Amino acid sequence: MKRKAALLLSGVMALSAIMGCGSTNSQTAAVTPGGTGTASEAENTAAAESTKVKRAEDEDGFQPLKERVTLTIGKSESSSDSYEEGDTTGDNFVLRWFEDQLNVDYEYAWTATGDAYSQKSALVISMGDLPDVMTVSETQMRQLVKADLIADLTDAYEAYASDQLRAAYDTTNGIALKSATFNGRLMAMPNINPGADGIPLLYVRSDWMEELGLEEPKTLDDICNIVKAFQKEKDSMGLVACKSIASVGNNMYGLDALFALYHAYPEMWVTDENGNVEYGSIRPETKTALESIAKLVQEGIIDKDFAVKDSDQCNELVTSGKGGIFFGSWWNYSWPLKDMWKTDESIDWNIYAVPLDGEGIYNVHMMNPSTSYLVVRKDCENLEAVIKTLNLQRKVDSNEIKVERPRPEAFVSWTMFPFTILMTTYDDKEQIWKGLNDVLEGNVSYEDATERIRTTYDSWKYVQDHGKKKAVEDQKASDYGWAIGSRAIVEAEDHMNRVYASTYSHSETMDKKWATLEKLEDETFLQIILGEKPIEEFDHFVEQWKSLGGDEITAELQQMVSAQ
Repeated sequence: MKRKAALLLSGVMALSAIMGCGSTNSQTAAVTPGGTGTASEAENTAAAESTKVKRAEDEDGFQPLKERVTLTIGKSESSSDSYEEGDTTGDNFVLRWFEDQLNVDYEYAWTATGDAYSQKSALVISMGDLPDVMTVSETQMRQLVKADLIADLTDAYEAYASDQLRAAYDTTNGIALKSATFNGRLMAMPNINPGADGIPLLYVRSDWMEELGLEEPKTLDDICNIVKAFQKEKDSMGLVACKSIASVGNNMYGLDALFALYHAYPEMWVTDENGNVEYGSIRPETKTALESIAKLVQEGIIDKDFAVKDSDQCNELVTSGKGGIFFGSWWNYSWPLKDMWKTDESIDWNIYAVPLDGEGIYNVHMMNPSTSYLVVRKDCENLEAVIKTLNLQRKVDSNEIKVERPRPEAFVSWTMFPFTILMTTYDDKEQIWKGLNDVLEGNVSYEDATERIRTTYDSWKYVQDHGKKKAVEDQKASDYGWAIGSRAIVEAEDHMNRVYASTYSHSETMDKKWATLEKLEDETFLQIILGEKPIEEFDHFVEQWKSLGGDEITAELQQMVSAQ
């Protein structure tokens, strides 16, 4: 939910006439955000049928274009990208490889990094000066759809999307493509984030557990007993936590798992018992969770100074040996924990999907599969090139094909691809362990495994053969650590309750009022947890939240969900 409000779209309707880049090969139905449009359902259906493009029998989505075309792109750069000598953002071996594969020239209309990209994209949208292709936020996508400035991609997707790209979208249970569909027409290509990023896991010093004869935790009481034992016998602090107590995705040192124990999902829009949209932070379950967490802080189970710590400070506490238990993400075994092996190879961590509720279920919120959208300027005639570029980016990301490097160690990142949009799968991280385990169990031979799994196996074997310290020194431990984290999720699949939001959308009023509501929520929750205000303050918070714009936002989101 913590997103910066996008700049408002202004003047774009009047400028729409200058947006063409050639004749279109598909029509765009009249659409507006949320699925309500001026065209009738019959008219939209007729338009869809009249522009339907049949997929050629020999078309797998990777065939080069018959005639060379050019795409102009608004490029989001990564400051961590490292180019070969003589190469630049707009002319490098990665880009040239894509161009050779598809017979497409990629020209960057402009490039920017981080916040500068957000500012630049907002500016070009407000001026109506879009390149052929650019990546935007969900709010910006809705603005562009409403202004009728972007191309309908429905037919191009049906005609040219590879089976692999389609399968990737299927892993999101339809959420990704639905978020970019208006009146039944696909108006943008969503990115796909790995869902594992939103699943909190409990990290516990396993060497301490073994030394103290502690059993694996399952319940909250078990976790509390481990914390007390660590405090008494290891002079350790309580559960290491930071001031970001809840966030739906990559919330290292957060307390999301403790909220979910009580079926509370703050900062997430959920479906209530009547099937309506409701904000998780104002539900009674959240009040119950806050009261429980406040008691844990009062008892010293949770580090009492958590409210003034950020993740960097927590990293330092954990890696220095002052903390032995915290909630993290699947990748934390690889970073920052593996760095501890540089000085002491005996240090180790176990990872658990706990605490379980009274029925033995681990409840987790699932993060938004799609947070950015690739849009194409309306009347751009090169939609085939756009979809095929995405096909190839997905194929490279899955390691089914490799970009040809001028030298083996040349740096390649997905941020260097023509379009800066991540095209993984929602279950990508779980597949790491499943693929590796198939090789370890002898179900799949090393030679028949994908290159990605072979790389993970090589890292696993290196750690087994040479030890953790040498693996870190030789930079061979990262894939091993990622596999360990992925294993914890896969092993909990049979008792994991994955809770998806009723909507991950962003409404218009949120741009105006969300910062105020977010500040109110953060301050109130911290005050309750720290004991500065009684639990009854929660009821006052709910009243304020509703009156300050919460009810208005809820109504907007309900309308959007009902229209889909």
